[in-house]
Amino acid sequence: MLRRTWLHLISLAEAQDLVLDAQGQQAPTPRAPLPQLLAALTEHYRAGCEAFTKAALQHVVQLDQSNEDTKYIAAARLAAPLPSNRPLTDVAGAPPHAIAPSIATPHLITELLRTYPHTPEVRERCCRCIANMCLLTTDVANSSEFIPAADHHDTSAANALPLTDALVEEGAVELVLGTLAMAGRLSSKGRCWAAMAMLNLTCMSHNGAARATAAGAVDRVAEFALFLLENASTASAAVPICGLGEETAIALDAALGALTGVVAAEAPENARGISFNYEAVSYVAVDAIVRSLLFVSKLMVRDGRNDGAYGASLSSRRYGAVHFASASQTQQTAVVVLLPLLHKAWMALQLVCSCPANLPMVFDVIYEAANANQESMVLTSDADGSTEEVLQVTRQTERQYVAALSCLVDAALFLTAELEGLGAIGADKLAHLQDDVRLYVMDVMRTMTASRKDLWRKDDRTASADAPSADGDAGGEQQCSTTADTSGVYPTAAAMSVTDVLAAGTVSNMALACAVRVHIEHQERRSGSDHDSRSTHSKGRRCALAPYSAHDLTLLSKSLAVLANVAEIGDETATSANAVAALQAILQDAAEDVMSLPLAYEAELVELFRPTENAENNAGVREGSCIHSEDRLSFLQQAAIVGQVYAVLWCTLRTAQGATTVSQMSVMQTAERVQFSLRESYLPALAAARERFVARPATDAGDGAAVPATAAWVANTAEETVTRLLKLSDELISNMKKVFSGTQHTPA
Repeated sequence: MLRRTWLHLISLAEAQDLVLDAQGQQAPTPRAPLPQLLAALTEHYRAGCEAFTKAALQHVVQLDQSNEDTKYIAAARLAAPLPSNRPLTDVAGAPPHAIAPSIATPHLITELLRTYPHTPEVRERCCRCIANMCLLTTDVANSSEFIPAADHHDTSAANALPLTDALVEEGAVELVLGTLAMAGRLSSKGRCWAAMAMLNLTCMSHNGAARATAAGAVDRVAEFALFLLENASTASAAVPICGLGEETAIALDAALGALTGVVAAEAPENARGISFNYEAVSYVAVDAIVRSLLFVSKLMVRDGRNDGAYGASLSSRRYGAVHFASASQTQQTAVVVLLPLLHKAWMALQLVCSCPANLPMVFDVIYEAANANQESMVLTSDADGSTEEVLQVTRQTERQYVAALSCLVDAALFLTAELEGLGAIGADKLAHLQDDVRLYVMDVMRTMTASRKDLWRKDDRTASADAPSADGDAGGEQQCSTTADTSGVYPTAAAMSVTDVLAAGTVSNMALACAVRVHIEHQERRSGSDHDSRSTHSKGRRCALAPYSAHDLTLLSKSLAVLANVAEIGDETATSANAVAALQAILQDAAEDVMSLPLAYEAELVELFRPTENAENNAGVREGSCIHSEDRLSFLQQAAIVGQVYAVLWCTLRTAQGATTVSQMSVMQTAERVQFSLRESYLPALAAARERFVARPATDAGDGAAVPATAAWVANTAEETVTRLLKLSDELISNMKKVFSGTQHTPA
């Protein structure tokens, strides 16, 4: 059995000669291989003075060029165990579980972070080692190579963990957070390394996000991101993107990734019923997310959309396509550098906005951040003498505010609707990020415009409480049901001002472009698969209805919801002839798919309404006559699309321009055809299904065998869809007839 020895493998003088020159300064280039450096550092990191440790770590960083090199660092553990009561972190207010367990061989890097808590050079270089160790795919946590004179028979549970998890258990998360807190003393590269270490520890370990949450990582990482934004303006004009240095871009990207990961993580046990951190996000976190989004969006509009022009927006370039392959170098650089940043910022904002209670704070932060350069004044209340600091609103400051917020919307428009061709050149990762940004943007806009629609209803009900309803009972019923789905936000100056910009036309153009893109691409894919119709029928399908992918259906649904919201609050773009024509095309194709199912299955359409439990119990009995799963899915999707287009048209009919436009289209005829198909085909099939699958008492067959009772009737999703769609069709047709008759009798 190997026993512990106190003999040094290398003397202090020899260790110092490896990294220091005759004057005691750091040698410019490494003089020893990485294993020897690590052995010297492990032996003498305490006695060798701070200069020795900094120089040795710098050489370690210089030699760490590959995964094989990083494995040497990952295997570097101390020979002596830590005391059982030694704290694992230098972060004030660390959680109770941050006390060290009985660890036989603590890692060299985490021990260096604890030993030199106030030396930025040591801390940032240790963060670089941690960031690289987290990227290792091979588990080297159990390795004892290059551990001098260790007690090999004494193993620990921590050593049995994967490497990243072992680092987390040793307090690496809290130690890196302490490094982020001293961002002002770190170098630009050091800030990159610290942010990347935080990102990797949080997202590549099982318990990293929970440890980060307990250590207050949300606020600490947010403050770090705000620090980066404050110092971004000092970047050299020689960098690829003026105003954003390379190190700042990398650090901000990693910080936003870590912040998003922690915000999306599960919340610790609490009595408030909070399941995820974004449900109780702090003001500083939202501030960091919004300011990052505004800052990066401004750069994207300037360099990506306007090709380096400094104007907030160029009217001649609005809504024009930019093909990445033929774009200028400035535009391509902006997309490559800034798209990942915007992806993370929009993802984080989407998480925050998914909790309705956060919306008032989001509006306040956006309003304040967009007005960051405006002066404020203190107003005194005549009633109680209290004071309130408010922004001075003048024509000039209002234009500045609108320009700042418009940059955010214009950058989103550029990424969702104008930028094309990423997939065509093989930039699959960027194309995937662009697809995700479309979803995040539409979800955020849906939530924020829905809250404005709620505010609009409150004002409308107050102003016209005694006025007769133009929509009748059906309109009132839908209004109440829709209000129940929206969040109540007080009509503050922030909420009203932000949503005024969102309802100015750009958001509706963005939503319409996304909806049309998804619809056209789906039609093209279905047309391209028509030649496979024989194989389709041979697999049991009766229709050529190709279902939407989950991503496309979600994007289309959110885009239509945005159009419905902005149309109801008076967005002229959403109620224009172009918008209604595009909606009519989507409606007609979806309606054709809904009406094609009865023609394909005829009498077997009753299988569409078979109760789910009944279908599971009788699986395989009627295999030849069941509705194919893809045909069923496609029907449900297309019926939902028809209903959502109805909702947009319903809101469009509330405006004079929209009513006139809809009356000139064939929307009424399409809705009547859907209504006819539902009444003449689907309802009879539903009645037959109720009769066939309704519960009956068990009977005895002629041969004496008992015939089991049929399962009780339970409405499935198809029945609920048909019932709701028929009701919507009746209400929409009735409302259109009233509106059209009113416009015909209106004097010129």
